[in-house]
Amino acid sequence: MSRVPGAENSVWCGRAPFGAFSYWSLIPHPGLGREVFVLVENNTENEEDVPSQALEVAAVEETLPEEIAKVDHSQLYVWVADSGNDRIQKFDGNGKLLMSFGTSGSTRPPYLPGEFKTPSGVAVDTEGYIWVVDTGSHRIQKFDPDGDFFLEFGGEGWGQEKFYMPEEIVAEPTGTILVADTSNHCVKRYDSDGEFLLSFGFAGNFDGFMKFPVGLALDREGNIYVADRDNQRIQIFNEDGQFLSKFGEYGFEPGRLNFPTGIAVRRDGTIMVAEKSQNRIQLFSREGHSVGILGEPGKRDGQFNCPCSVVEDPYGYVFVVDTLNQRVQKFDPDLNFVSKWGIVGKEPGQLYNPSGLCLSWEPDWAPQEE
Repeated sequence: MSRVPGAENSVWCGRAPFGAFSYWSLIPHPGLGREVFVLVENNTENEEDVPSQALEVAAVEETLPEEIAKVDHSQLYVWVADSGNDRIQKFDGNGKLLMSFGTSGSTRPPYLPGEFKTPSGVAVDTEGYIWVVDTGSHRIQKFDPDGDFFLEFGGEGWGQEKFYMPEEIVAEPTGTILVADTSNHCVKRYDSDGEFLLSFGFAGNFDGFMKFPVGLALDREGNIYVADRDNQRIQIFNEDGQFLSKFGEYGFEPGRLNFPTGIAVRRDGTIMVAEKSQNRIQLFSREGHSVGILGEPGKRDGQFNCPCSVVEDPYGYVFVVDTLNQRVQKFDPDLNFVSKWGIVGKEPGQLYNPSGLCLSWEPDWAPQEE
């Protein structure tokens, strides 16, 4: 690594966080109160291609997103539904294990509080309570922020108070939760006490109907996105569960879907869909047009083997549960690989067929919404 002489700020050449040979700087950002990573020149051929000594790095800052910067992910929490180990594990955004709770329960009723049978989804609400979709026992369990059991509801069946193999859950800003009642082919809303509020969807392939919904996401307007797996499509509903639009059909080409499982909506409105059978994350515009693909089959960094869940943090970093590679992968806002953690096993921090994840963070960590 070498330094460009004569610049007012320190400009360095070498391997930037993106992995390419670049010229970059860390400069103070008055608004964020910390240093910000600024890319000056990227993908240069060698160290002879030095930028002009008259370059003013501070002027470059205004052309780049403020949050692509030196983000402290120790205050971000990644919650993983470690399905094969019947537990929930909490990591920080750098992959450090912070907490684990849950044990394997009975293979048949009665199911005891705090025990799990293939938990598939996890969500953290605005009060810090942890909600778990306990798929094999057809119920929802709620835990306090320390991982201690708080309440449960559900049981095998159909109707307002029952579930059949539910697989996903999201917490809404209002304190309510949404559950993908997968094998009952619908989505249900409950309040913080587990009281039923709303259900939408029926078995079928018409607009608003579903066939094994397995993924849920919200956008900033409160619209609900459903990964309608066996219909090979994404459906969008308003906050009252009324159908708005859909996109996708079965296939392998960009724009088509092959068993979509996880879904997330980025800050700019881009929709990310995890296709477990295609081993990729496909990106769509708000209108449902394919605008990019992240990943390919494999075990290397940035490759996937049955990715089942995807989320974005407030700074634009993306986290993916790479299920059959037994790991979580982290990408920067431009979807460049950053890091990974997890190996197959039962010890703390190890994973066995993880399926779902969600994020939470310290109150002052996230940037202020505009």
